[in-house]
Amino acid sequence: MKRSWTLAAATSALLLVTACSGSSDVTGSYDEASTGASSAEGFPATVSTAFGDVTIEEEPVRVVALGWGDAETALSLGTQPVGASDWLGFGGEGVGPWMDGQYDEAPVIIETLEPSYEEIAALEPDLILDTKSSGEQERYDRLSSIAPTVGVPEGGESYLTTTEQQVDLVAEALGQPTAGDDLLADLEAEFASQAEAHPEWDGLSVAAATKTSEGWGAYVEGSSRVQFLTDLGFVQSQEIAAWSPTKADSQSTSPVSA
Repeated sequence: MKRSWTLAAATSALLLVTACSGSSDVTGSYDEASTGASSAEGFPATVSTAFGDVTIEEEPVRVVALGWGDAETALSLGTQPVGASDWLGFGGEGVGPWMDGQYDEAPVIIETLEPSYEEIAALEPDLILDTKSSGEQERYDRLSSIAPTVGVPEGGESYLTTTEQQVDLVAEALGQPTAGDDLLADLEAEFASQAEAHPEWDGLSVAAATKTSEGWGAYVEGSSRVQFLTDLGFVQSQEIAAWSPTKADSQSTSPVSA
């Protein structure tokens, strides 16, 4: 399984961190960040991706968010996608309960791995976000034939786009690079706060595991799941850390026994 969990949906990460501490006062900082509507002064905007530079001439109004976490990231920056993919099968608006109330109107839900390009085109988007996906050239070519598409960054193939890369790409495409920086700074500060509040986590060995049709596996360095845990003070299991996939593999999980 090549997919790795997205931390770029910053509010979802904060929800998980908050669940550990029992605190309930962190979402306010993200509400403040998302209140700054994108300004037309930020356009045209040029975004660098693995497929070359993409220029968005005018402030996008109809955004389709397809990458894992793209919808949540856009919502955190005050933009409501008209179409989005539901990677974790939440149903409804396709986002977790931490994003309840962010949509005025529910988006059209687009299939994740094999999206309907006809359905996407029918939404008449002026921007497509696909920053955390398979990174396939064919997928990008088909999407970019519909509307300007911000795909994966260099090194972001096979769902390996980092949180920072995803937020930067989406914020730049929406004309809000400063708001994106603020979002990441708030997230970094919250991680530091939670790590400080839980010194018992420091140095504890941990593994992020997943079960697929092929059995159990564990995520390795470079995946957002592992980064989430290490940012809180945990360290990756030495046994799993010793498993080093080749770049050609580009897998985010290591096969381990249950």
